Amino acid sequence: MKKKIKNIMLYIAIPTTIAYIVFFLLYYFYQRMFYEYRLLAIIPFLIVTMYLMIDNIREWKVIKQQS
Repeated sequence: MKKKIKNIMLYIAIPTTIAYIVFFLLYYFYQRMFYEYRLLAIIPFLIVTMYLMIDNIREWKVIKQQS
């Protein structure tokens, strides 16, 4: 059980958190520099979200197979 929790934290939670932190930093700078086009920043948000969903589903399958 401890190994499963460790794997979830290491391969799912931490990368997801880091990705969203980086995204929101970029989004903040994007809003400051291009205020008129701030709605276009939704595109990178969707890309990051889709990538993380696909990656997390793949990691979840691997973790379930290991246990």
